Amino acid sequence: MLLFRNAVGQTECKLRKDQDSIKVFTCNTDTSKFKSIKAEFFVNTTLNKLELFLLDFPNYTTWQYNTVESRVIKKISDTEYIYYAKIEAPWPVMDRDMVVRFKIERNKNHLIVSANSESRILPENKAYVRVPTSRSQWMVTEEQKNRLAVKYAIQIDPGGSVPAWLINWVSANAPYQSFKNLKKQIGH
Repeated sequence: MLLFRNAVGQTECKLRKDQDSIKVFTCNTDTSKFKSIKAEFFVNTTLNKLELFLLDFPNYTTWQYNTVESRVIKKISDTEYIYYAKIEAPWPVMDRDMVVRFKIERNKNHLIVSANSESRILPENKAYVRVPTSRSQWMVTEEQKNRLAVKYAIQIDPGGSVPAWLINWVSANAPYQSFKNLKKQIGH
């Protein structure tokens, strides 16, 4: 919750993309040279369908921006998993990989999803740069039957020697493309 409140509560957020009913903001932060990102959109589906969709980790390659592999490493419970993902980066940047602890909390009209990077679960592969820090959260509210309001926030350090200005410059496109793909697959 703290991450989401901090990202949403930033006063220096700038709307970077407003297209296909998806708004993406970048926000200055005191804790990182990389801007945090938040996104807001509506999707016409149910909480059950969205939850099942998010728990289908191998399917991430069809909707998450530049994800070329995604698989479960460990199931902790029906609502908590550890998964591995490989992300293709544009040339000349090295591809990334990450290990993520994914957890869902649910009540009648809300879904809260946290996805935070983990270290020391898998050895690093020298062919990829391991993402050292990634913290994200989804706050999903059922606005009306078959209509969900989604608020998403992420703070990420991609690791390696990528200049912060380059990451900050392209940061709005990845969540926009991901959420556009998500909406095509499970709702509109």
